[in-house]
Amino acid sequence: MKQLRLFLFFALSVIIFSCSKDEDPTPANSSLETATLSLSSNTTVVAAPAAMKASTNEYAQMATGYVEGVNAMTSYLSYFTPPAGAVKSSTSITASNARVASTQKEYLVYIWTDANNGSVAYQVSEESDKYVFELFFKAKSGSNWLRYLYAEEKKDRSSGLMKVYDVFTGGPSTTVLFSYNWARTGDQLDVTMEIPDEDPQFVFKTVISINVKTKAGSVSYYIGNVKEYNMTWDAAGNGTWTWYEEDGKTVNESGTWKV
Repeated sequence: MKQLRLFLFFALSVIIFSCSKDEDPTPANSSLETATLSLSSNTTVVAAPAAMKASTNEYAQMATGYVEGVNAMTSYLSYFTPPAGAVKSSTSITASNARVASTQKEYLVYIWTDANNGSVAYQVSEESDKYVFELFFKAKSGSNWLRYLYAEEKKDRSSGLMKVYDVFTGGPSTTVLFSYNWARTGDQLDVTMEIPDEDPQFVFKTVISINVKTKAGSVSYYIGNVKEYNMTWDAAGNGTWTWYEEDGKTVNESGTWKV
């Protein structure tokens, strides 16, 4: 079950194709025009040491898999870029599965059509210390917008978050399928990936920390609040692994790997 949930966590994505026309009015706040999520600027958020990535050691491969799991974020982050020709507006969108925050005063909205999903809208707004980014869908035969992605990031880019909502699988559209949180301290990037559940005991959580320059890092995996295992690696790709008992504290097995 753990492997299946992890596969779904890393694998689920939707491909958007679009076209439309350009219009006004645009917001008076020009900062919305240039606001972007920092992690969306590259196709790779983090990278594993080359030797660890090339290693045939099962634990090195497992650690590399978690690094690549962080990069799965780009499948969603790339959606926060409107296509050329999208219709511009300053009229905010209120989705049927979400509310617009009352503290947000100005909006920049792009709307375009999609062959598979009807209409798509990308909305940017600003709060005192952060920007908010949202992606909506509206079915061809529907009248209501549904929020698919919600993200926010501090203006200094020190931290941010993103949520993916269940608007395609037939479940409640207010259900969060996946969530990501990130924080930066110097060259250190910490990313938490989570599969929520109504029962806190079955929340699947992965916490990965990587130095973006040296590529040394660590990953911990939790079910509920119980740590299942932890892995660490240095800049060369050599690492350690630790499996825990059901209390999440007592070591069951541990070892090292060399690349």
